Amino acid sequence: MDLSRDALLDEAKNRASVPPQAQETPAYQGDVLIRVGKREITRGEFEERYAGYLLVAETDKDKNITREGFLEKLVSDEILWRYAEEEQIGREPLFRALITREKQKILLNHILETKLSDKIAVIDEEVHWYYNEKIEEFSTPAQIQVRHILTATIEEAQEALRRIEAGEDFAEVARDLSIHASRIYGGQLPPFSRGTYNRDFEDAAFPLKVGELGPIIKTDLGYHIIEKTGETPQNTIPFEQVKDEIKERIGKEKKERVLDSFFRNLRSETEVEIRGAP
Repeated sequence: MDLSRDALLDEAKNRASVPPQAQETPAYQGDVLIRVGKREITRGEFEERYAGYLLVAETDKDKNITREGFLEKLVSDEILWRYAEEEQIGREPLFRALITREKQKILLNHILETKLSDKIAVIDEEVHWYYNEKIEEFSTPAQIQVRHILTATIEEAQEALRRIEAGEDFAEVARDLSIHASRIYGGQLPPFSRGTYNRDFEDAAFPLKVGELGPIIKTDLGYHIIEKTGETPQNTIPFEQVKDEIKERIGKEKKERVLDSFFRNLRSETEVEIRGAP
């Protein structure tokens, strides 16, 4: 079989851009089942095309199409091909380029699934290993919420703490004394995980209990008063929920490696001469 680029394009043009009704003599013998314009489809051709459709059906819905449903699809296809011929779509450069590209994709997928299938198969052990090895990718880290007051001096921090301990609302004190941008929100920060803020700040905030007010701490920014307002523990997505996604990832990686090796081997076995820059 000639699998050259020109041969593939010619075959694609013959099968895709030139509709079956252009044939003067039907390729099949038997009684006519459908006539679309001058194009006749025999029962034998219908059976062959229906069997071919089921062979490449990708979903259960496709596979469950009835014979009557496929007949209607066949009529629609023939009308489409008739339109394509009348509009000479097969002569359009863009259409020809798309046919060439899709033909190559189909060819590569066919080679992978039939000639290299044993090298791209993904087994359960690989999926479990991937999940355990990259468990962090399937986990949401623990997060906390805090509100805080930042001051430039220890005296201002002590004054803020005194007012809060005396019963004043934390948010009001933050709006009054804090120099951090969060002051307009009463000192409230968005939920965050480890590694988001200054280490000293996080080391003081994470151990607090929800609702607990911590002591004054110093960081490079100044003096902080922190109150923990909420926390969410680390959450790991169960294996069953991500196993299909992992299998797809591994399969994609294997296909890329196998195709790369496949082309390198073919190239080493094929005489190639490039006579200058393109």
